[in-house]
Amino acid sequence: MDAAFWDKIRTYCRDEAAFENCQQMLLQELHPLEEAARNADFQLERHKALLHVITRLREPIDLEEIFQATAIEIRQLLAVDRVGMFRFHPDSGWDDGEFVSEDVDPEFSSAIAEPVHDHCFGDQFAVHYQAGRIQAVADIYDAGLSDCHIQVLAQFQVRANLVVPLLLGQNLWGLLCIHHCRGPRQWDPTEIEFVTQIAGHLGVALYHAELMVELRREILDRQQAEQRAHNLNQELRQAIVELKAVNKELEAFSYSVSHDLRAPLRSIDGFSQALLEDCLEHLDSNGRDYLQRIRAASQRMGQLIDDLLMLSRVTRSDLRRDAVDLSYLANQLCWDLQQIDPSRSINCVIQSNVVTQGDPLLLRVMMENLLSNAWKFTSKQPQALIEFGAMRLAEVNRPELNWAIDSTSPEQLVYFVRDNGVGFDMVYVDKLFQPFQRLHRINEFPGNGVGLATVQRVVRRHGGRVWAEGHLNQGATFYFTLMEGIEES
Repeated sequence: MDAAFWDKIRTYCRDEAAFENCQQMLLQELHPLEEAARNADFQLERHKALLHVITRLREPIDLEEIFQATAIEIRQLLAVDRVGMFRFHPDSGWDDGEFVSEDVDPEFSSAIAEPVHDHCFGDQFAVHYQAGRIQAVADIYDAGLSDCHIQVLAQFQVRANLVVPLLLGQNLWGLLCIHHCRGPRQWDPTEIEFVTQIAGHLGVALYHAELMVELRREILDRQQAEQRAHNLNQELRQAIVELKAVNKELEAFSYSVSHDLRAPLRSIDGFSQALLEDCLEHLDSNGRDYLQRIRAASQRMGQLIDDLLMLSRVTRSDLRRDAVDLSYLANQLCWDLQQIDPSRSINCVIQSNVVTQGDPLLLRVMMENLLSNAWKFTSKQPQALIEFGAMRLAEVNRPELNWAIDSTSPEQLVYFVRDNGVGFDMVYVDKLFQPFQRLHRINEFPGNGVGLATVQRVVRRHGGRVWAEGHLNQGATFYFTLMEGIEES
């Protein structure tokens, strides 16, 4: 209250003694009100500080910035000399640590990064602070502290000390230290409560920071994994390019060798035949037999070379895309086969109007191999039957075949060539489409084992799949799909 107020009060009093009595009475009444006003101001500032801490926790700022801003606000609000965040070194048993953040009055030295060792703390007090203990000391020299504890505090010129734990989850991470250095100080319960609340919110910040570290580590690990996958893909693409180049070179080489071998084979066969025709009277039975064997072997080798050249052309030729009537093609090929072997009576059942998109020449080669195969392996069947047709995948309804095609495309067409011939043992089904693999002896069914390998290459070039099922003496069925995606030439 200012002098004008007291002068006015004096005018209402009859003398100086009455004024002093009145003044004393007013001061006694006003003192609690002033104390209540100061407490209200402190509570208001405390709530503001808490609000600032909570607001910062919601902002994308790092832990160091949160610590620094909070230390400044606490020191200003409590009018103390130092506010510091002390962190224990991991695996030190709470005996060692350092201040990682602080706000300190310039009259006193900084405690930042000063190593602190207190073996008494780890042995005797850490477990209690982890349980929530708070230490409020008005004067470190008059509080019964241990010598080692006083020595540590004196290192930083501390006279009064308020310490609350900083917990990361249930673990003691560090301490929030409030230091008064210029003399003893009694800590008000509201101040202790305020600092405890702040420490609780800093614990949340610690938890968020820990989560952020883990998140960043996971992001880094994922980025590194993605980079490794990218590098592997690059290497794989490069390997594919190199492999394609090598394959093209090998195919070109095979084609050249196969082509060049035909000329000497024709000479061997031709001169063998000339010997048989011109010198037959000079040869005994063994000589004639040897020449016949030479001719047969050279002719088989010639056929093998022709098949290899066909296989090579299937791979090397440019792929066209036109409408192809497979039903017409199958009928035509069966008629051709019947003309070649008119002694056989075979029931060919061809589904009409089976039309697809693909390379006409290659699809003819494929159908020719499949139908020739069926024709050949029904040669011992008196009532031979060969069927060709198409169906939706959903109509196949053969669970044991689901491995062969994508079950997510039930509307996809599946083509088939079926016969009731000699069939094959499913144990050897994986060998069917490998070049030069045969499941029957050559004297039973002639051939060189290249036909189905050719079929597989044609189907693959049309983005499809081919597979087979069969049983010994119960026939065989070859399935194939087309046009899922045509291979680039």
